Amino acid sequence: MILFSGWRILIVNKTLTTFVALTLLTVCGSVSLFAQNNPTQIPKEVQDAVGTYTGSWTSYGLDANGQVIKQAAWTDTLKAEKPVVEKSRAFVTTSDEMIFEGGRIPPMKVSGKEGYLLKSDGTLGEYFIETYGQTFKMQKLEENVFAYSVPAAPQELARLGAANVLSAQHTLIKVVTFEQGVETHNISRLTTVRWKDTSSGKERTTQFISLQGRHQRQRN
Repeated sequence: MILFSGWRILIVNKTLTTFVALTLLTVCGSVSLFAQNNPTQIPKEVQDAVGTYTGSWTSYGLDANGQVIKQAAWTDTLKAEKPVVEKSRAFVTTSDEMIFEGGRIPPMKVSGKEGYLLKSDGTLGEYFIETYGQTFKMQKLEENVFAYSVPAAPQELARLGAANVLSAQHTLIKVVTFEQGVETHNISRLTTVRWKDTSSGKERTTQFISLQGRHQRQRN
């Protein structure tokens, strides 16, 4: 999972929750009658996602001079459960509980859905993450390597820190590794920000890692 993800990034609590949800990839849903009566129809990849993941995360922004600064850090416990096939999707429900460093931000719980879109023949299509009514599709680049790129939401721009931000683009990379029975989802988000330097009146572009972290779980 990103799980989502996977950050995945907001104006205080609500926006920050949205940001975390987008990058950590979390979800909410119920098991359909089809899935209950046809458990073998749930794809193995979705069944395999079920489990408990623990993670640690750090988000970064820009100061008034365009320098990268740490914005927040947190640990989380994410549960993925209730695999289901529902219409043209197969997914798990996720619930993510986050504890923030320093105690300034109260603990949060974010829910969502994560899984695969199904092709017309029933085979797996694109990987998706759904949270706060938004759906993000990830592209598989190589075995165990996934990515997506999206514009930063308008409410995120002020949170990025630099004054006079004009636009921003997030590109998130997830690489899954396996070592000594531990599955690790390594996640980094590259953000490219276009902003106006008021001292010179010129437009500038800054690119930096805005989110970094990982989810882990023990595999049998």
